[in-house]
Amino acid sequence: MDTKTAAFITLGCKINQYETEAIRREVLDLGYEEVESSAPADVYVVNTCSVTAQSGAKSRKYIQRAARTNPESRIVVVGCSSDQEKESISRIPQVALLGGNEEKPMVGRFLDGCWNPGEEIPAELSDIFDLHISGFGDRTRATVKVQDGCNNYCSFCIIPFLRGLSKSRAPGAVIDELGRLVDNGYIEVVISGVHLQDYGLELDSSLDLVDLLERIAGVDGLRRVRLSSLGAKAFTPRLLDLLENPVFCRHWHIPLQAGSDRILEIMRRGYSIDDFRRAVEELQARFEDPSITTDVIVGHPGETEDEFSETIERCREFGFSKIHVFPFSMREGTLAASLKRDVVEHPEVRRRAGILGELDRELSLEYRKRFIGRGLNVLVEGASGGREGWLAGTAGRYLKVAFPAPSAEASRRFQGTLQRVKVDKITQRGLDGRWDEQPVDASGVTLY
Repeated sequence: MDTKTAAFITLGCKINQYETEAIRREVLDLGYEEVESSAPADVYVVNTCSVTAQSGAKSRKYIQRAARTNPESRIVVVGCSSDQEKESISRIPQVALLGGNEEKPMVGRFLDGCWNPGEEIPAELSDIFDLHISGFGDRTRATVKVQDGCNNYCSFCIIPFLRGLSKSRAPGAVIDELGRLVDNGYIEVVISGVHLQDYGLELDSSLDLVDLLERIAGVDGLRRVRLSSLGAKAFTPRLLDLLENPVFCRHWHIPLQAGSDRILEIMRRGYSIDDFRRAVEELQARFEDPSITTDVIVGHPGETEDEFSETIERCREFGFSKIHVFPFSMREGTLAASLKRDVVEHPEVRRRAGILGELDRELSLEYRKRFIGRGLNVLVEGASGGREGWLAGTAGRYLKVAFPAPSAEASRRFQGTLQRVKVDKITQRGLDGRWDEQPVDASGVTLY
């Protein structure tokens, strides 16, 4: 039989990126040859997202595009849209497997039998943590999933209905996977979960997220650890003490979502502005120029102009280095979908999103200005687009940094390593600097 080809398309969060990589490894191990997602393929694996109406529409668009690219292909559709958009997706004739998140570990077994008629597809559901990785494609940073699902049922969020309640991965499996990644040359990882601070809640032990992170910090060869996202109340004294370990990047993503206590209560977020303020103040007091990024939803049902102004004020107060702005997206089945009398009209939502987007650019610029003339340790990720001889990477504070390689040989050798870069100027989206030949300090995150 001729070698079959497969293409992989991922939409949405870091969890999806992790799961696609695990599926990809399994499919390629079956003998499939990978091709670009825009090329004709025998099989397309589309890992979908449905967190907003726009992401659901985008998922459908990619599935339809794959069907047009090769009408004879078989399309495997998994992820959140598979549940949320099941009726419309199932009408696409090329869709050979339509599964939610629990079915992701079955993709390899399905394809293993796909071209061999008569082989049964296992009917039982698999454990989502049956997915494992030992690498992350051609990326220099790997994501490791330790938790899935959510118990919170925030008013606007469909995820608990699609990924279920909180589930935690066994700590031994996490450490084993980190060991494999380090053995394969990865020195930075992102520890990810849908609701990371819930790690350990349902395990038959007293183990919690801090205990797991203590073990992760002790993995030999791991230079930098990022945490994907944490709620304001996660920053307990125990966690803050642990984060003093220099292996942890001085970048924390803490979703604010709204700057008004009343809207936070409607959203069922479980924290107040004072809770958020305490977390930010603790981080800013303990760490030098920490990068604190956030998510904000504008136009949630019931949000008044004054409450939107409160959000603007809080964003200025907290000095975020990046604000991810999300116009409210109604998802049927959520609590917010029942608040139709209080809906903020689309033109007003767009206006508020534009204002917050301008503030994001202003605050990001102000934050980056702090690093002119200072040194950063940068994980080199590859060539800087459009500039011959330049390299680009990411500093511990999640700043994008570019610099000219000292030689063609260094350009190749620096890939996937930490290098010291002295910052000279701000660019539209990051920083430019020059290579510093001094060796990177042991932690890989210290400013100098």
